[in-house]
Order: sequence, then structure tokens, then C-alpha cells
Amino acid sequence: MNPTQPLSAAELLARNLRRLREERGLTIDDLAGRTGIVASRLAAIEMATAQAHLDEVTLLAVGLGVRIAKLFATE
Repeated sequence: MNPTQPLSAAELLARNLRRLREERGLTIDDLAGRTGIVASRLAAIEMATAQAHLDEVTLLAVGLGVRIAKLFATE
């Protein structure tokens, strides 16, 4: 990640997903149970090594109790 370039959508999602999950005291396995997304896929999304599909983004927002926009917030 280059500090002079803005984060990609995948990087923003990865950063915010981990932060929101940890703020709620959830493990990846906990979030997998809430969303139906396999834990290994969630881990890859959190590491920005896989890009989430739109339906997965929706499931993540619901599972975390946030609006989709919060998953891509820059602050």
C-alpha cells in the first residue's frame, strides 16, 4: 500500500471490516455464522487478498449491524 495513493475499495473494506468486527468482539468464525460467508473467505476479504461480491458486502453490513457505506468509510 502506497501512503501517497488513496486506498482501493478492497483495502477500505478490509480495514473497516476488521475494525468493526473487533469493536463488536466478534471472531471471524462468529461473523461467518452471522453472515453465512465461509470463514476463510472472510479472512481473505479482511486481508484484501480477495474482493467481496456485492451480495457479500450486503451480508457483512447486516451481520455487523451497519449501513454498507460504513464498510467503505475513509475515516
